[in-house]
Amino acid sequence: MIDHIRRDFFGREVIIATSRGKRPNTHKTKVRGRKKREPCPFCAGNEKLTGETILGLPDKKRWKVRIFPNKFPVLKAKTFKSISRQPYQAFTARGRHEVLVECRDHNKEYDEMDVDNITLALKALKIRYEELMCMKDINYVTIFKNKGERAGATIKHTHTQIIASPLFPQAISKEMDEYEDFFKTEKKCGLCTVIAQEAERDDRVVVSNNSWICITPYASSWPYQISFIPKRHFSCLTDADDRELEDLARIMKSVFSAFSKIFRDLPYNMMYHNFPNSELWHFHMEVYPRLVTHAGFEFFGLNVNIKPPEEAAKELRDAME
Repeated sequence: MIDHIRRDFFGREVIIATSRGKRPNTHKTKVRGRKKREPCPFCAGNEKLTGETILGLPDKKRWKVRIFPNKFPVLKAKTFKSISRQPYQAFTARGRHEVLVECRDHNKEYDEMDVDNITLALKALKIRYEELMCMKDINYVTIFKNKGERAGATIKHTHTQIIASPLFPQAISKEMDEYEDFFKTEKKCGLCTVIAQEAERDDRVVVSNNSWICITPYASSWPYQISFIPKRHFSCLTDADDRELEDLARIMKSVFSAFSKIFRDLPYNMMYHNFPNSELWHFHMEVYPRLVTHAGFEFFGLNVNIKPPEEAAKELRDAME
C-alpha cells in the first residue's frame, strides 16, 4: 500500500505511512544476546548514510548543526491530489519530512551543549521553517523533538524532526480557537496574561531571563511539564531575533541541566507551537516528560497529573542552585 492521507466523514485525518515501520532502532540493536555496534547515521563523518545536506551551519562541510531528509518520511509525495475511489477521502502524501541534528557529538544533550551550539540549532530551525512555509501546498510545519525510547525516539543521537504538511494540526487549530475566544472576552493575548500572572505569583516560574520565561503550567497534564514562552509577543519562531534566540538557548540549557540533576536520563517530547502572525496567538514551546504512561481515562481528554506543577517548579529551581 502506498503512503497516503485519509479523511473520514467527520473530518478526522490520519497519515498512512508504512515506510515508518522500517526505521532502525538503535536502542534495541542486538546480535546473539549482545549489543551490536552500528554506525550512527547522525554522527559527523556518516553523512552518506542520510543523504544530502539541506542546511548546515556554519556551513555544510564544517557543520555544527545539520538538516537533511528523513530516510523514513511520514510525507514525501511531490504533488497533492485526491486518490480516493470510495465514499471516504484519500490524498497523496504530499510534504517534506526532515531531521535537524543539533550537535556533532553523539552523546551530548542540551544540558551538555554550549549555548552557541543550541543557538545555532534554533537559527537553523528558524531558517528552514521559513523556507518550508513558502512551499506549495504546505499549510503547517510541525517541529518536535522525541528524546528517549519511551518518547518515541529510535535514534539515540539527539535530533529534532521537521514535517511540512498540507494538513493543519487539530491540536493547534483548537488552541487557536481557545486563544481567540479569550481575546474576544478579555481584549488581550492569553499567554501575555499568563506571563504577567505567573511572574507575579512566582511559584510556578522555573526560571526567566530578559526574553523568556519558563513555567510549569497551572493545568499541567504531565508531571514536570514545562512551557518556554517569549516575553515579547510574537506568533512564530521566525519572528524571534538573534538576541531572543540566544536567550532561549541559555534558558533551555539551564532547565535541561536541572532535569539532568533530578532524573538520570529523562525521556520527553518537545513541541514548537507556531501560529500565523497575529495579536491573538503567542508562540511557545511545550516539554512533556514521559515519566508516566497515560492510560484509558486520558483517552477521553481527562488527564491526571501526580505531580503538582508548583512542586515540580520548586524542584527544578532547587536543582539550578
